[in-house]
Amino acid sequence: MSNVAGQHYEFNIRQAVEADREILVELFVLAYEDVRAQQDGDMLERIWDEWKAELPHMIDIKRVIIAEVAGRAVGFATYQLNDATRIGTVDDNAVLPEFRGRGIGARLLAFVLKQIEAAGMEFAQVSTGLEAPYAPARRMYERQGFTPLNRSVTYFRELGQSAP
Repeated sequence: MSNVAGQHYEFNIRQAVEADREILVELFVLAYEDVRAQQDGDMLERIWDEWKAELPHMIDIKRVIIAEVAGRAVGFATYQLNDATRIGTVDDNAVLPEFRGRGIGARLLAFVLKQIEAAGMEFAQVSTGLEAPYAPARRMYERQGFTPLNRSVTYFRELGQSAP
């Protein structure tokens, strides 16, 4: 249970099932829409549209955890396991904007970390953006014991065009 500004929210964390695929696509788009809105550019728009079109096929249900409030899916976390390196990767950890700041993301992360450890991984890693909208995620990861390995930026360039 989480208590924020006098409001009580009971939330449940559970493994996703195939029947969740459609709602997960909606959650992915809604969770990242605010970050996308703060960026601009034609290439980003095209990538965004292509990403949304491929999203239903990219979701690996067996590696998705869902957070629910009153039966409504309000957040999710995804992860991967690499048996060769013994590293589990938290890919996504997102909560709908109106439910952020209530401990749901931290609980999702804790659940995923237990899954990763139970699978025999020795390390867990997570990446997040350096932009302002990602600051709460960075703080949460650091509170959960993650330390930055390095700072980086990802560059994109459309191919087939000459450099300016």
